[in-house]
Amino acid sequence: MFVQHQITKHSLLERVALPSDDFELYIHEKTQQKIKGNIQFIYLNETFSAKIFITPQTIQIQAEQDFQGIKLNAPVLFSNEISRTNYLLNGTLTKLGHQNIVWLILDFIHIYNLLRLKPGTVLELYRMAFGFAKSFDTALVFGKIDINSPIAKLAAKVLTQKWKRRLKYEFGNQLDLLASIQALLANYPHQFTPTTISNLEQKAIIIDKSL
Repeated sequence: MFVQHQITKHSLLERVALPSDDFELYIHEKTQQKIKGNIQFIYLNETFSAKIFITPQTIQIQAEQDFQGIKLNAPVLFSNEISRTNYLLNGTLTKLGHQNIVWLILDFIHIYNLLRLKPGTVLELYRMAFGFAKSFDTALVFGKIDINSPIAKLAAKVLTQKWKRRLKYEFGNQLDLLASIQALLANYPHQFTPTTISNLEQKAIIIDKSL
């Protein structure tokens, strides 16, 4: 696996007891029903940090540097699933919780790589999904689909399907992908300018040929 292990010392944070070769989890707040803190992991010799919030039913992460608009959630576990397994048990991360954090990290890395190397592809796929949604609701504004609206589910589904078909990758949470891309469009508009796209994607072609 390409997410590497790193031990980082920090006197103010508690390191979780569960051993992991995939990430480091540092705890700010902890009860039997929740953990708030940070995760750190290394990708391509660069350390990434994200805020994390864990309950028995949910896991949420939000990037803290380099494209902070990326927010991802593990699938919500419902009450009948909680009776059999959960993400957090008596304040301790479970194996299921650990695995879902790894999946969220992989989702983050996938978005990060595309924004770093192929922002034009991200923009193209979003435009397709937005155009499809706008055919049902002409009042929609580009980059500002309300994530809580019914039309957002349709746009997110189309975006995820086109993403999978074009990029051979499927995200665990469709609405997260839509929300993250819209946040990135709003907060990092320079990443999607024609000049930036041209320069970055030319570098991506060079990198691909060297692999």
